[in-house]
Amino acid sequence: MFTFIHAADVHLDSPLRGLSRYESAPADAVRGACRKAFENLVDLAIAEKVAFVLLAGDLYDGNWKDYSTGIYLSHQVGRLSRHNIMVYAVAGNHDAANTMTKSLETPDNMKIFSSRKTESVILPDAAVAIHGQSFDKQHVEKNLAAGYSTAIKGLFNIGMLHTSLDGRQGHAVYAPCVLDDLLAKGYQYWALGHVHRQEIVTEDPWVVFPGCIQGRHIREAGPKGCMLVHVEDGFVREVETRNLDVLRWVDCRVDVSDTSDLQGILARTRKAVEKAQLEADGRFAAIRIRLEGATEKPEAIAAYPERFEQQLRAIGAEIGGSDLWIERVENSVVGKRELSSVLVEDSGLAQLLEEIGAVPGNPDDIEKLAEVIETLRQKIPPDVFAADGILHLDDPRLLERLVDEAKQMLTGRLLTAGGRR
Repeated sequence: MFTFIHAADVHLDSPLRGLSRYESAPADAVRGACRKAFENLVDLAIAEKVAFVLLAGDLYDGNWKDYSTGIYLSHQVGRLSRHNIMVYAVAGNHDAANTMTKSLETPDNMKIFSSRKTESVILPDAAVAIHGQSFDKQHVEKNLAAGYSTAIKGLFNIGMLHTSLDGRQGHAVYAPCVLDDLLAKGYQYWALGHVHRQEIVTEDPWVVFPGCIQGRHIREAGPKGCMLVHVEDGFVREVETRNLDVLRWVDCRVDVSDTSDLQGILARTRKAVEKAQLEADGRFAAIRIRLEGATEKPEAIAAYPERFEQQLRAIGAEIGGSDLWIERVENSVVGKRELSSVLVEDSGLAQLLEEIGAVPGNPDDIEKLAEVIETLRQKIPPDVFAADGILHLDDPRLLERLVDEAKQMLTGRLLTAGGRR
């Protein structure tokens, strides 16, 4: 019997990227979160006395700014070496984009699989064969799985692959393949990487995405960690999820339906934030609040969103102190009667509100919106528009939300200015 760890998508030194653009972002609290999560992985490997550790791609996060990232990795892998624990890794798309990795020697107890062809490593003491191939460039469009050798009889066969498999929502297509490609090899376990959400694709045999070890933004909300795999008599006996993250992103949805005033909305939000902090399980909580439902006074939120957001940040500070951060507040609240009563009037205000309401919800249908976005791109630094940036305008869901919030803010201010408080 032996145990091993399967992890992926470490993205060392990534979490702080982009957070400096947020007002009141807790830079000190999140600095080095991925490093701390990786230290947790090493601690777990030592405590569980695992036979080896598998890292299925994207150990790094693109090019380093200096060599400290590689030196840090060598230090942590060296800790494993002192406990006779080997590390086996395949390079993913982010690793392939790194031009500095070739300048540092790989630790003696770490094997990075070749990018030229599939390799198979035999571990005689454990009766294990590990098969893998690294990315040779950032964008690998061919089916790498097709070139993997078939299972070696009498051994426990593990396949390591950084892949989007048959397409996973929200992830770029890399080394595409289908499940049947993997099953045809006859392996007992496929250690996959690239998809940041944990997913057990199948248990016969085991095909597993462990997810990333540390969430880096709100689209990576919830627990993050690795898989602890127990093998007995050539079969997987148990696969455990072990959380490693030190910062927990929480998507906090607040239904404000049937609230009649601002104090009621704030009270309901307070309860939701308290629950969200509990969901962080003792970790630093980065919370996005999403207000939903129908209320009598939607303009209390929409008219002055900055002021309302600061009120919620104050509540967060009261509840969690320095261990909680309200990352953003999104408003999808609608009014029950106020707007409809104005719209029946024969007035300029009613006409203006009708025109705002008539703005299409689909950004593609808004005239000249594409031109406005292109102007923004020319005036604002490119990293603001990155996938983990504050304005990832290639995401249609973000555009839809921005359009909706703009309509609500304008409607709220007009109603308030019209004396309807």
